[in-house]
Amino acid sequence: MKSIKEISLDQVTKEKVYWNCSRPIEQELMYFLLIDRFHDGKDRVPISEESFKKGFGNEDALKVRCGGTIQGIIKHLEYISELGFTSIWINPFLQNSPESYHGYAIEDFLNVDEQWGTEDDIIMLVAKAHQLNMRIFFDVVLNHTANTWHYQSSNPVYNKGIHYTTTKWRYPEKPVPIELRDFNRYSRKGHIVHWDNVPETWDGDIFELKDLILDESFIGKQNLDLMTTIYSYWVAKTDCDGFRIDTAKHIRPEVLNTFIKQIRSFTESIGKKSFFIFTEIVGDQKNIDLYDAADGYLDFPFQFTFIENLLGKRTGEFSVSKSSKGLVPVRFLDNHDQIGQMPKQRIGYDLTNTAFQNVLKAFVLLPGIPCLYYGTEQGLQGNGYHDGMIRECMFDSLYQYDLMDTQSVFYSTIKKFITLRKQWKTEKGQITVCKVSFEKQETSEVVAILLENDLLIRLVIYNLGDKLQEVSIKLNSKITRNSNLIVYLYADDGNVRGALTCKNNEINMQVDAFGFYVLEFN
Repeated sequence: MKSIKEISLDQVTKEKVYWNCSRPIEQELMYFLLIDRFHDGKDRVPISEESFKKGFGNEDALKVRCGGTIQGIIKHLEYISELGFTSIWINPFLQNSPESYHGYAIEDFLNVDEQWGTEDDIIMLVAKAHQLNMRIFFDVVLNHTANTWHYQSSNPVYNKGIHYTTTKWRYPEKPVPIELRDFNRYSRKGHIVHWDNVPETWDGDIFELKDLILDESFIGKQNLDLMTTIYSYWVAKTDCDGFRIDTAKHIRPEVLNTFIKQIRSFTESIGKKSFFIFTEIVGDQKNIDLYDAADGYLDFPFQFTFIENLLGKRTGEFSVSKSSKGLVPVRFLDNHDQIGQMPKQRIGYDLTNTAFQNVLKAFVLLPGIPCLYYGTEQGLQGNGYHDGMIRECMFDSLYQYDLMDTQSVFYSTIKKFITLRKQWKTEKGQITVCKVSFEKQETSEVVAILLENDLLIRLVIYNLGDKLQEVSIKLNSKITRNSNLIVYLYADDGNVRGALTCKNNEINMQVDAFGFYVLEFN
């Protein structure tokens, strides 16, 4: 297809029955992967190691395409489902510029990138996932196109909203749909310099990616209608289960809310009642809540603040913020961007084997939808000064090996604690980091996290260090029950050393080297 005029939604949806998942969205466990880096679908031998693994690809190789495919995901759906995850978020699969491996530089919005697969492949992926009672979430881009045309001046920057002169299209037949081959549909204001300033962050280009006009103007509404038709088509064609909206922060809230409402109206009209839409807004909770037509959001406030506590790099009491609009948080330890880091690094970098297991255990138990970045379950430790270094390959394109090791200690740890998460029903509630003291001094090696909901209070405690510590944990409210009613839900190897005492709002206990405990207040 070359034009949205060729799309007939009535024809695509005619007599088609769409799948709905009965599982509440709060019970989802999400696995995020990049098509190009996950697997190429060829038969390979898993590398088995007891500790961290190194992903495939050197610095130069990871700057370009590595050869992963949609078929590679299809052939390893069980690898993800057996780990315990109930949904997969995949990066954009539409035709990208040749130099792009990540999916966010779309030249053709109507066709699947042929290096990653076909339209039949993406339909098959969703269908096979549904057979495993798994949801598939598509990553969608409506803020911009790829680098599809040139400015007259070199590398212009945003400057008080002035328009820059354009010269020519990069290709004679792109972008697609053909309706986007009109310079007047683009902002043409140069690339963003001040990422938190409006309207600059709404109207500027994201590096070389060309910003589309999305506002209340006639052209802005034309572009919005165009994107609504495009992504309605992909829902209709594939039966996918939701969207993650890329670069949502760079779209005006009222415009994106309209898009979400239009998509939801379409999905409901075809019988998809549980379509989940979550946004990527790199900002604070106040800004996230402006996009309240969405169902959920990637919890950047969690990543920017709480992860430091989780890793024992910050002490003191701290409560995780939550949406005032009731939006569902999708929480992650790390991702493909690691915004704000330099050098960039995966969550396991710098941690010991056992300490990393404890971080994974705690993360899986936290309320909200946990989202695991591919390769974490194999202990990838990528780090470096460009994005590719944290977007390693899970397969060796030159030889016969991959990293699909279901016996990995990290894979096994995650699998075990997902089972406990479901058993203990920890998907809802408030998260508070408690102050922990050792010999009357605050310690960062022992981490204590209070999980509270309307029915239960639980305390997760773990030691990132290799020495036993007798600690005092200060809670944010007094405990009126005696310590006999504090139950050990979990202790590594069932090993509880020494007596636990409780007085007012403090718990005193011994924590083994690299120990992990879960207490419940009955």
